[in-house]
Amino acid sequence: MSYFDLDRPRSLWGDAPLSDGLETARSAFAPVLSAIEEASLAAELQRTLPFEPIAELRQVRFPALRVPENYGGFGASLVELFEFIIALGAADSNVAQALRAHFGFVEHVLSMPDGDYRRRWLDRLGRGDIAGAAAAETSGAARDRFETVLSEKNGQWVINGTKFFTTGSLYADWLTVTATAPDGRTAKCAASRHDAGLKILDDWDGIGQRLTASGTAHFRDVQAQDNEHHYGNTEFPHSQGFFQLYHLATTAGIAQAAARNLSDAVARRRRSFTHAAGELPASDPQILELVGRVSSAAHAATAIVRQAARTLQFAQQSGQDADGLAIKRAELEIYQAQEVVFPLTLDAATLLFDALGGTATLRRAGLDRFWRNIRTIACHNPRVYRTRIVGDYAVNGTLPPAQWRVGASSGSGG
Repeated sequence: MSYFDLDRPRSLWGDAPLSDGLETARSAFAPVLSAIEEASLAAELQRTLPFEPIAELRQVRFPALRVPENYGGFGASLVELFEFIIALGAADSNVAQALRAHFGFVEHVLSMPDGDYRRRWLDRLGRGDIAGAAAAETSGAARDRFETVLSEKNGQWVINGTKFFTTGSLYADWLTVTATAPDGRTAKCAASRHDAGLKILDDWDGIGQRLTASGTAHFRDVQAQDNEHHYGNTEFPHSQGFFQLYHLATTAGIAQAAARNLSDAVARRRRSFTHAAGELPASDPQILELVGRVSSAAHAATAIVRQAARTLQFAQQSGQDADGLAIKRAELEIYQAQEVVFPLTLDAATLLFDALGGTATLRRAGLDRFWRNIRTIACHNPRVYRTRIVGDYAVNGTLPPAQWRVGASSGSGG
């Protein structure tokens, strides 16, 4: 029986309640998630990029979870979205992270006032279009401006430059690009994934999340779509919390997958040691304790993500008050969650090896991917800074800063 079948007697982290329409969607998603999970080990070992899994998710309209029903989506709440991201992360965290930019762009569109721009993009997203992102730059890129530029050429706005961490863009129809406009302002615009001037490289060489296509994108006179751009802080009000919570939801899914793999492996195992505490690992109390600890970590991570999702949803639905206090407090809760979830799940992914011994280190077992994938996700936007921000609020009442940027300081010389 697959973990993603609806009857799962051995899962101890439960399911969050969903609306009637989303319960129907869960039934439609289950066989697709099951197929993704069953193929995940072979995909990891053979480095098979997830074009097919993402196409299958598109077919059941998974990318349209948050799109309103009148545009062809499911109209899912934020809480419901993150419930499904946990499930997708449990199936294959590469696929979950590859869609992170897409779901972030959906939030951006939903946050826009009613008008041609919002309706045009909701039509596209409701039809199944997928968005990727091209924002981060490496090397000597400055913090206060992007080296990628948006400029006019022959009456058309075009994009030129190079981006890194373009996670999921190989699988997308559109890229949302952050660039510097001629007047020096930051601008967000959109480009077709199939523009002849766009070249996306599969050159991501991180230790984990190896199938996310988080590599380099080169823009050479790539046409900016619709001649409609957004300037300044181009993210939606709850973007800081949303993108970090998305990482936590993926991580909770990884922890569930690690716990499931461990319990299945112990149940099948017939070899044991003469000095073990049981004839078989499945009856060895020390091994069972380790299995229980890993399962408990998955349960705790899942519960924490669900609580943080409820907080973020409340803040998003409350609207942006004068000081943005509800959203800022939600961010702080998510940062607190990161300080607990990442160490907890990394430890769980290590305990897995203590329970299974030397054969767990064989490459063909692929059990190292759980630790590597959590470790890679946890490195994004280092949590040490955000933990300090939590402490500063607890002691001094200092609210989190606005959208952060990464790059060389203006006085560092590159």
